[in-house]
Amino acid sequence: MIIRLLAVVAVLLCTACGESPSSASGSKLLRVQLDWVPEPEFGGLYAAQQDGLFAAAGLNIEIIKGGAGTPTPQLTADGVCDIGLMSADQLLQLRARDGALVGFYATFIDTPYALMAHEANPAQNLEQLWTGGGTIAVEPGLPYVRLLQSKYGQDKAKFVTYNGSLSLFETDPMAATQCFATAEPVTMRLKGVPCKSFSLRDIYNPYVAIYATTETTLASREADLRAFVGALREGWLRYLADPAKYNPTISALNPSMTLEAMNAAAELERPLIAPGGAESLGRMDAARWQAVLDALIETKQLTKPQNVNAAFRNLEPPAPAATTPAPSAH
Repeated sequence: MIIRLLAVVAVLLCTACGESPSSASGSKLLRVQLDWVPEPEFGGLYAAQQDGLFAAAGLNIEIIKGGAGTPTPQLTADGVCDIGLMSADQLLQLRARDGALVGFYATFIDTPYALMAHEANPAQNLEQLWTGGGTIAVEPGLPYVRLLQSKYGQDKAKFVTYNGSLSLFETDPMAATQCFATAEPVTMRLKGVPCKSFSLRDIYNPYVAIYATTETTLASREADLRAFVGALREGWLRYLADPAKYNPTISALNPSMTLEAMNAAAELERPLIAPGGAESLGRMDAARWQAVLDALIETKQLTKPQNVNAAFRNLEPPAPAATTPAPSAH
């Protein structure tokens, strides 16, 4: 109910601002709702905006900041924004509630979800960390937490609820915590606390920070979305090549994260965003979506199968306009 009320309020606010798909300049308006505050995980989006790539594609992109608790999937399904960022599991869960969302570009090809431990912790892998007897801070209902409990048990470690604070982790050398691989480890490094991260990729590997829209918007504005993907992909190529060029803009929008932290995060996210090089940017496959769905059903987050092929589309940028050859001289 609260999510629905937030969506209604946002709709009213957008109505007050006008809902025309075209801006005053004649370019096509697309409203992009982030699921978090501006950080390097949105680097390609901001790079494309900064370098005028969207404008060159005839688009006017309005980037809307998110934050803790922003109901991005519901806002997207309700048409409050044209594009919303979310994880694969969030999208599948909303589709199970008749939310007709389609993902069309994935930022993180490999998941940034991880568990963080102190460098001195003797654990060398996830199983050793999970069964090592230390304190682990996690959100109990997360799919990967349930999968870890099922695989390795839950009677060896002391589990506490993750609340976003790292104070317990800092003071207990045997503590571990869930983390976003490009966030908490950077915070600890800059504080001078040696730590290491164990990726959850082999346990649970959903696409994260997916750009998604409704089936209706995809059908009616596919050309605009293809143009968006072309500019976004180029933006990511530029950002990954030179994040220091674009991070000052992002840092100005999020003063709580230092420029040093953003530069460090950009280095950590590169292998997760483009694990197969430039060709892998944004691209998703059905087998990965099916694995996420199977995990959600196994952990009782969902109860019914879905057609995962309906949950995503790999949109290709528009082909370059063909040039008419000049007539030959006779």
